Amino acid sequence: MKKIYILLVMLSFIISTTSATNYNKKLQQSIIKSAKKLKGKKYRWGATGPYKFDCSGYTQYICKKNGVSIPRNSRLQSKFGKYIKRKDLRIGDLVFFDTSKRRRGYVNHVGIYIGHDKFIHASSAKKKVVITSLNKTFHGKRFKWGRRVSS
Repeated sequence: MKKIYILLVMLSFIISTTSATNYNKKLQQSIIKSAKKLKGKKYRWGATGPYKFDCSGYTQYICKKNGVSIPRNSRLQSKFGKYIKRKDLRIGDLVFFDTSKRRRGYVNHVGIYIGHDKFIHASSAKKKVVITSLNKTFHGKRFKWGRRVSS
């Protein structure tokens, strides 16, 4: 059973990385519009909306509203879609971070890039959905990569 699960995860990763390579400007703008409408909603670990969110529940909810199905947690989301370097980010791309105190090198936070070196995310520190700069030391130093998703 475990082997079948691993095979299915690997297969979905291969399919997602080959199908999510194009930038769909209309879709990405729709994702940003949807994301901004939820600014200020409360943060709650494990919540998937529509009134409370954790970071990956928020990104999954926004993507689903726009016809894009992505995995539930930030680590799996970080492997879905096309890998994007920070300098190549476009609005609507998912952005991933290692926010652990010891910076262990794994993804544990996700948000949505909105342009001008800013992203929107469900923040456990602020206890709500907020817009944050990528240039600030905390998130800037902990940025891992982006992913571009499409329907």
